[in-house]
Amino acid sequence: MRRPGVTGPRPRVAGRTAGSAPPSAPGSSREAGTGARRAPRPQGVCRACRVAPAEHVDHRHGTGRVRGVLCFSRHAALGQFKDRPDAIRRAAAYVEGIAWKPTLVAPGVCRLPS
Repeated sequence: MRRPGVTGPRPRVAGRTAGSAPPSAPGSSREAGTGARRAPRPQGVCRACRVAPAEHVDHRHGTGRVRGVLCFSRHAALGQFKDRPDAIRRAAAYVEGIAWKPTLVAPGVCRLPS
């Protein structure tokens, strides 16, 4: 129990915060036989880039449903896009050069997209 007026972080005890239940305590998600769903163990390569090692479990923030395992960079990128597919599609079009293609009006004269 914390004393009144004591500030600062709680002391750590063997890899956990003091006062928290140990991982195998009854009612914890690690208790055997509870049927608690677990995230897939990161292994293999990223499902987005298919090159970097998969290290981060990606999930939908609204439902918590696991989508897959990604590398750090792709997982961070999805977070920056706020999981918005429309923004991701526009970014992909930009990278591929589709969004910024000038139109040739006359020899040496181009019109940029508005």
